[in-house]
Amino acid sequence: MFPKLRKTTHEERLRIAHLISDRIVKKYRSNVLAVYICGSTSKKLDRPFSDLELNAVVRDLAEIPMKYYLHRGLIIHIQYLKSSSILDDAERFTDNWHWAADEYRNRIVLYEWDGWFRKLDAAVAKSDKADSVEAIRKSFMMMTESMAVMRNAMLTKDRVRVLMSGRVLAEQAAGILLLLNRRYVTTTSWFWKIAFDLDKKPKDFKELVEKMCGFVPTTGEGVVASSERMYKEIYEIVRDHGVKIERDHLWV
Repeated sequence: MFPKLRKTTHEERLRIAHLISDRIVKKYRSNVLAVYICGSTSKKLDRPFSDLELNAVVRDLAEIPMKYYLHRGLIIHIQYLKSSSILDDAERFTDNWHWAADEYRNRIVLYEWDGWFRKLDAAVAKSDKADSVEAIRKSFMMMTESMAVMRNAMLTKDRVRVLMSGRVLAEQAAGILLLLNRRYVTTTSWFWKIAFDLDKKPKDFKELVEKMCGFVPTTGEGVVASSERMYKEIYEIVRDHGVKIERDHLWV
């Protein structure tokens, strides 16, 4: 039978989440330190077809594979994360911080053993004070590589690759700006809304994004021109933040 997605209410997701949590604790017993809802459901931003995301924190010696499946029309995603790994990740400020930060800060607790969430909150506090320069440098280097991909595509007149690169560059530019502004994505459907509302960004940021992503009518040449301009303007912001991109010597 063809898989069918079904509309699910927020209250129904919570009910199912509690059932799952009870089964996790019953099955894995003392290996479980915490279970919580993350993602859009944790902030009551879930929509009719949103998935249900849960994190189960387990002891470091436990090896439990993630579960990802469709249950009566609801997409369910359960991650079993080792305690030391999630605490280490939560206190770092990495190039993926704008995507990962939310799940460490917004949650609905379903189960907790021995005050484990106090450790998570302490790790998050360290992340809030961590230096952002290296994360921004790495993110801009990834954008630089995407710029190289676009220029290679221009040389070979690969229009599809040019258009794909424009969207990638736009998303990478937004990611860099999120890091610079220390803003994280609360739900994926709000990604561009959050990015467009940032304080520190190029004045023509939204206009460039719309052309690079094809949100407005444009041409391949228009995508390239907007991408080149975006790259230059993001570099200027990154440079002014104290991030060094080029090296005069071979850095090892």
